[in-house]
Amino acid sequence: MRLHLQIATAIALVALGGGVWYVTGSGRPEGTSQVAARPVDVVASRAGRGEIKVVFDAVGTLRANEAVTVTAKTAGLVRTIRFQEGQKVSAGDVLLELDDTEVRANLAVAEATRRNAAQLLERSKALLPRQAIAQAKVDELNLQLQGAEASVRAAQARLQDLTIRAPFGGATGLRQVSPGALVQPGTPVTTLDDTGVMKLEFTVPEAALPQLREGMEIAASSNVYPGQAFQGTLSAVDTRIDSVTRTLAAVARLPNPDGRLRPGMFMTVRLTLENRANVVLVPEEALVPVGDRQFVYLVVEGKVQRREITIGARSGGNVEAAQGLQGGELIITRGTQKVREGLPVNAKISGGSDVPQAAARPS
Repeated sequence: MRLHLQIATAIALVALGGGVWYVTGSGRPEGTSQVAARPVDVVASRAGRGEIKVVFDAVGTLRANEAVTVTAKTAGLVRTIRFQEGQKVSAGDVLLELDDTEVRANLAVAEATRRNAAQLLERSKALLPRQAIAQAKVDELNLQLQGAEASVRAAQARLQDLTIRAPFGGATGLRQVSPGALVQPGTPVTTLDDTGVMKLEFTVPEAALPQLREGMEIAASSNVYPGQAFQGTLSAVDTRIDSVTRTLAAVARLPNPDGRLRPGMFMTVRLTLENRANVVLVPEEALVPVGDRQFVYLVVEGKVQRREITIGARSGGNVEAAQGLQGGELIITRGTQKVREGLPVNAKISGGSDVPQAAARPS
């Protein structure tokens, strides 16, 4: 009865273990012989060598090359508005004039005072050779003339402040005042933006600092214009790194001859930091992450070999294998979830034929 129980147990182990058990005369398992595993079908590709671009994607905001809110410098009543909303103006063009009646009257008084002082000084100088006037009096009249001239210049400056001009060429914004309105110093009149060239502000991680240089080409895109890329160049990099985010600010210049780009627009930036040539490239789908480590499955003599690699840049579905792989090695790209170390496989190369495999042997 005991022998029959041992034989029955051995038969159950055969069904569970997938192997063949041999029973000794005492009824105990003596050894095993694993049945050869059936090769698993997978798709593979060979690790190649090529060039890869190290790119960085960021988001940024556009601002005008030059931008200002035009304000009044002195108090006064708006007499004339000489611009239209959205109008292109040149540097020095008159945008707005305030009432200057009182200031012009003050200027006339100052000029009259200056003429009188000049005449008095001229007469005193004519009397000086005959000693009909003291030198001290001539010096006093000279100082009076200088004071009168300063008063004229001050009145002229106040008169100029009543005429608001464009500080640079650009497009005016919406008008904020109306004729007859009383404006105070700092009252906004309109905005002025030079949008012929746009500045794109974005941030980059500090690790990219060694590759950054002025003149680097960038490509920017916006959801406002899907499928369109705007080319520009890196024009400036901040001298300081943010101690919290460990990033630094950068500015790129984008030509905007047709005016499609507007200040404040949100854009995506792609910056090519480096072009690496003759590096080992593998498809991204071949990577098997385990924690913070990356592995690939190779086909070596018809069997699976698991190998850890160090990855570098990614681009266009490919990954740079910085360490752990050589060009030409066969890597499993599809079916990685079905394989394990040492398992025989039938590998079909992407776009090619099956790879001849060695016959599976019992272990």
